[in-house]
Amino acid sequence: MFRYGYYMVLRKWIAHIILWTLIVMWTYTGVGKLVAYQNFRGAILNQPFPNAIGAYVSIIVPLLEVLLAILLINLKTRVLGFMGSIAMMSAFTTYVGLVWVEAFERVPCGCAGILESVGWEVHFYINLSLLLLAMIGLLIANEK
Repeated sequence: MFRYGYYMVLRKWIAHIILWTLIVMWTYTGVGKLVAYQNFRGAILNQPFPNAIGAYVSIIVPLLEVLLAILLINLKTRVLGFMGSIAMMSAFTTYVGLVWVEAFERVPCGCAGILESVGWEVHFYINLSLLLLAMIGLLIANEK
């Protein structure tokens, strides 16, 4: 009986750490992009896809990041927030991986705030770690 109780407490702590890591990350990145919107927009328009797409991406990405933080905060929408986090981190991780292996003709900007200074390999592994955390968070959220 004690072991089951210990497992439940540990599971709850892990769930909270994952949850708040994602909430802080999405809030920081989304709000940061909105506050420095012109810089972010310029960085997005420097990406290796058409500027017509970049114009929409520069608006949608920060709004989605803030929305994901809100979805994760609310217990009723938390699973949706984890699923959205998995989708966004999958896209970001794939993109960073492609930049890391030099799949593009030129290296675009980092567009990731504090991660711009760590290099593409480290950025990839950080994104991959956040993706795995979102997956674990979804599994724990669905255990109930």
